[in-house]
Amino acid sequence: MKNFLKNYLQKLSKAAIGLDFVSTAFSYGNFTIYCLIGPEEKIVHLTFAPNKHELARKQLSGLDNSVVFKTLKQKDFRYNTFFKDYFTGNLSRFPIKIDSPFIGAGTPFQQRVWSHLSAIPYGSCITYQRLAELAGSPKGARAAGTACGANPLSLIIPCHRVVAQNGLGGFAGGLDIKRSLLALEDAEGNCI
Repeated sequence: MKNFLKNYLQKLSKAAIGLDFVSTAFSYGNFTIYCLIGPEEKIVHLTFAPNKHELARKQLSGLDNSVVFKTLKQKDFRYNTFFKDYFTGNLSRFPIKIDSPFIGAGTPFQQRVWSHLSAIPYGSCITYQRLAELAGSPKGARAAGTACGANPLSLIIPCHRVVAQNGLGGFAGGLDIKRSLLALEDAEGNCI
């Protein structure tokens, strides 16, 4: 992961794009998302967990001392309307192009898991076991759960739609948020 992120930062620097990022938290009612926005206003990391947000910041800044983080007001956040619409039940799919160096830095298995997460329809859920099977590891339910926990773009890549066979399983943002997201999408009883 370290080498992939370092190469990403070097490419930005060589292209004279700069190494400025926005690191901020946005509140939507009961939900707070922590977001890293990179050059050209692309979301590079999104989580409900402040500790994961801080770790992603440290990973980027620790690889290049010219990485600068700025803050952004929520009203100036390019994707604010999409997130407001989602949290009020008026948006079922984010029309946001995924371009995160953290995706490319994932292992091949993680990348397969994240790809399958993106295909879970709004209002549905699957089990960790089924996700592992889809990702090519029929006995890898625990590994699929770990890959969900490492998801760098929570909500956009909907890892909250994956549950254990006998319960909710885990969620980096906490089980209360996972329950709320599944209830918002009316997905709790709709496992496929």
